[in-house]
Amino acid sequence: MAQQSQHSLQHFNFLKLKYKASNFQDSSLSSLLYLILRKVELAIKISDLEFDWLQENQLLETIEIIQIQQYSLGEAKRLEAEFSHLKSKYKVAKPGEYSVDSFLYFILLKLESGNQLNNSELDLLQENNLNQTVAIVKDISNFLDLKKKYQATKSQDSYPDSRLYKILQKIDTAASLSDSEYEWLLNDELFDTIEIYEHQESAKQAEFNKLKVKYQVNKQIDTNLTSKLYQILKKIDADTKLNYEEVYWLEKQGLTETICIAERIEKEREFATLKVKYKATQYQEISTNSYLYLLLKRLETENYVSEDDFSFLKQFKLLETQKC
Repeated sequence: MAQQSQHSLQHFNFLKLKYKASNFQDSSLSSLLYLILRKVELAIKISDLEFDWLQENQLLETIEIIQIQQYSLGEAKRLEAEFSHLKSKYKVAKPGEYSVDSFLYFILLKLESGNQLNNSELDLLQENNLNQTVAIVKDISNFLDLKKKYQATKSQDSYPDSRLYKILQKIDTAASLSDSEYEWLLNDELFDTIEIYEHQESAKQAEFNKLKVKYQVNKQIDTNLTSKLYQILKKIDADTKLNYEEVYWLEKQGLTETICIAERIEKEREFATLKVKYKATQYQEISTNSYLYLLLKRLETENYVSEDDFSFLKQFKLLETQKC
């Protein structure tokens, strides 16, 4: 019994040393301090009454150590909760297959802290078929590139659901921002980004003005960069055929000259295509008033050529066309 008491006293002294309570005078085994420190050592949560007793006895360092230790008792649950949140945020397929000791926790935490993944980490995600997560990683990388490109690195946003990402994507495709998007940049004091955007808009406005002259837009209609007219004129200038709705819109605006130009361009494009198809590219004339255009149109729709057509082809040495 005496030996047991001796061991207990040694244990008490050890605990007082460990929890910085060596100045506490009472070293009896019935001491409340011994009870409290034994509970702490066994990872048993102590009550408010016990904390109050420690406070009354000026054991402030002991309290601090116990609070840190007891906080650590819940660390496992906090890690699980944090990992679960990250798996949801980064769209991890089959999240139940990954525990906190898996490679995935470190990778997701690395992303969350704003760091880019290296190639081996990205390979790990791909090897485990975490395709949605990989897509988010690529979006994050693209977002960071856009922030650098448009001088918005002062923003702490890095996740693809950020409004800034959507705004920078619009700027990168030369799309005009809405008033609320522009105001959002102002409120976030992204003045360098705004300057780049305004320069881009000025260049687009200058292009729009040139297109209006080129395609004879003489009417006073909406000339905003978001207007339908700007999109139609760019389409004509890109040598792309207008659809019925776009032609109808031009008609409603009274832009008959623009329609005529668009139709002429479309015919010229068709003429060039027919010359390739019927091996007549050596014929230099590009006007759709050309006899060859009518001849090739007829050949395309009726698969027929007249004697006059043959004479024309022979005259201009379009021998391959004759064989078609």
